[in-house]
Amino acid sequence: MAGECILHVGMPRTGASSIQESLYYGLDNPETLYFSFAETKATATINALFAADPSDDPRVRMLGWSPERFAEFQRTAEQKLWQALSVATSTHSSLYLSAENCWMMPEAELLAVRKFINAAKLAIRVVAYLRPRHDWLESRFQDHIVRGGRSFRITPQNVAVLDYAERIRVLERVFGGARVELFPYAPHLFPDGCVVRHFRKNYHLDLETEKIRRSPGSLSLPAFRLLYAYRQFIPQRRGSHAALRQNALLVKQLSSLAGPPLRLHADLVSPVLEPLQGQRSVISQRLRLEFPETWHNRSDEQAIRSEQDLLTFCDQSLEWLCTVSRTPRIRRGTPEQTAQQVAERVEKLRSSIPMSLTIQWNLDATKRFFRRVAQNI
Repeated sequence: MAGECILHVGMPRTGASSIQESLYYGLDNPETLYFSFAETKATATINALFAADPSDDPRVRMLGWSPERFAEFQRTAEQKLWQALSVATSTHSSLYLSAENCWMMPEAELLAVRKFINAAKLAIRVVAYLRPRHDWLESRFQDHIVRGGRSFRITPQNVAVLDYAERIRVLERVFGGARVELFPYAPHLFPDGCVVRHFRKNYHLDLETEKIRRSPGSLSLPAFRLLYAYRQFIPQRRGSHAALRQNALLVKQLSSLAGPPLRLHADLVSPVLEPLQGQRSVISQRLRLEFPETWHNRSDEQAIRSEQDLLTFCDQSLEWLCTVSRTPRIRRGTPEQTAQQVAERVEKLRSSIPMSLTIQWNLDATKRFFRRVAQNI
């Protein structure tokens, strides 16, 4: 059987991290190749290789790399990708690339990706999961806060990410309709509710069940409120590996607080979703099932209507926070006074991470280090 490249393009917020981490840490069959430039996903480096404007790359814009240094990085990355493609060609294997940023790539950049892969004489299959847009907005807003954001910003800066019909048309123009495989992001339709198991089944991956990783799901609404208060009142540490680790492990601790999910009221999402309602039939036809768009039904009492709703805490969540952070009980005052106390206790929780969580983080970091060493030999 001829080799092929299976290009997983997202869309974002559809379990991409779970797929990427499961393939990165779990695949050990030499006939199945997962290539990600020694990181868990290929996103950032694919951007660096094929972006029309390299000056917008974070390495140049934020780290101040010179054009010469960036060009050398591109040359090295291109060589590594070409080598991986060549191995897949010579062994008639499947090469898996996962870069959810491809969902939003301009057509010219996607054409460059296709030409590079085709030059290695590999066929391409493009895989994308589509998430109901109201779910996507809720997940994206939560992710914005989880990653250190502070603003109550519901609408994404680039609303084109939600123009599913246009994104599908671009992918099909570049790769061909028959080569673009779309699935609804619908956990109730997945084996055991797991997108990794769905991906494994569809692409015949030799991935043992015990090696599947499921990235922490969304925080409950009570846990998200605690984190939101923390972001508002405590200066955030950014950039260092220690800060990234502490933030990730803080979120993992908060994820153990149960409760209803975050839901955004219809009044908040309708300005961005209403103009896209006409696409439902096109998307449903392409997926061969009725694509759910039920945001207008999000009107229950627990749905968030304003930022103030996120600074209202139930007694159970406050008791949980004081218990796990080993701090005195919170004395309610004005909403701001209560939120300030919440933030201080979340900071205490962040600074007292359980050893078991730290050990797992360090083990994963060691695996990534040796993967980078191996790829540079």
